[in-house]
Formats: sequence, C-alpha cells, structure tokens
Amino acid sequence: MPDRITPNDLAAELGVSTSIVRRWLREQVDRAGETGPWLIDEDLAGRVRAHFGATAAARAKRPVNCTVDECGRAAVARGLCRMHYNRWDRHGSTDRFDAADHQRAKTHCPHGHEYTPENTLVYPSDGRRRCRACRYHRTKPPPR
Repeated sequence: MPDRITPNDLAAELGVSTSIVRRWLREQVDRAGETGPWLIDEDLAGRVRAHFGATAAARAKRPVNCTVDECGRAAVARGLCRMHYNRWDRHGSTDRFDAADHQRAKTHCPHGHEYTPENTLVYPSDGRRRCRACRYHRTKPPPR
C-alpha cells in the first residue's frame, strides 16, 4: 500500500491551518459514506498542493496582525482580530464597546427634556439614565 498523507501533514507542508485543508477536502471529495480519518493519496495531495499553491499569493497579501491601532492580535478576517471583527459585525464599527452607544448619544428624553447634569439621574450600578423632570411628573399626585 502506498504512503498516505494526513490533512495535518499537508497543512504543515503548505503553511495553512488543518481546518482549511479539511474544509477544502470535504467540498471537493465525495467519500461515499466512508468514515474515519482522512488518508490522502498522492493524486489528491497533488490537487491540494495545486489549489493552495494557487491561492498563496492572495494569502500573502492579507495582514498578519489586526489593522486596528495598538492591537497586536492575529488577524482572522477583513484584517481584524476576532474581537474587532465581532464588534464590526455587530455594530458596523470597531471602536464601539457595547450596544448602548446609541442610547448614550441621545441628548433628550422621549418627552423632549434635555439630558443635563441637573436633569439626569444616573444609576451607578449600570449607568442607565433617567429624566428627573419626567420622574417628578410621574410621581406627582394628580390635581383634585
């Protein structure tokens, strides 16, 4: 029986992750119900080498580190590390820290009162803001 190669061996040889080699194999090869570890013959290994050799130039152009200033993490997608990519995916920007930014950007309460230091009650536990004027009118007893 000729020597068989594993996806780990090919990935190490080509300088790519094992998961991307396995993904390419799943997309390209019909195993016809065969289970167990991948054992790749020379013909299939040649196809894998050809594919990843052809895409090497595109991989070389990708940034190695995150493109966000002062972030030294490895880039995984769009030139961003996992954390900055998730922020970009959720908020459309990498500089947002949470989903409450749109609330903090509001300058007036729903009833039109301005959020000033004198008119704003801030809960220290989580930073939520409440309008003091609305709170006063809500707790004031109705006229008789």
